[in-house]
Amino acid sequence: MSDLPKPNLEVPARPRPRYDLVFIFLIFFTALEVATSYLQSGLRIPILIAIALVKATLVVLYFMHLKTDHRIFALFFLLGLAFVVPILIMMTIVMPGL
Repeated sequence: MSDLPKPNLEVPARPRPRYDLVFIFLIFFTALEVATSYLQSGLRIPILIAIALVKATLVVLYFMHLKTDHRIFALFFLLGLAFVVPILIMMTIVMPGL
């Protein structure tokens, strides 16, 4: 019985995310949002939406750990977005003044 190999119970090490770099990028994009808000161009809103999407992606991937967790969690997150985004679009169309 002692000739059997012992099972390897060690969990493979994952590289730790660089939260400090993500935080610096979030600060940079926030400053970019503030600077963009002073533009008088018609491109102001699309630029602000794009920056907000980049910031939201960074938060979801790193601080919600969807980048390193099992893919099923990302699937649940995307399913939730698939339900919420059409509702928000419909609300924007039906109630434009809000």
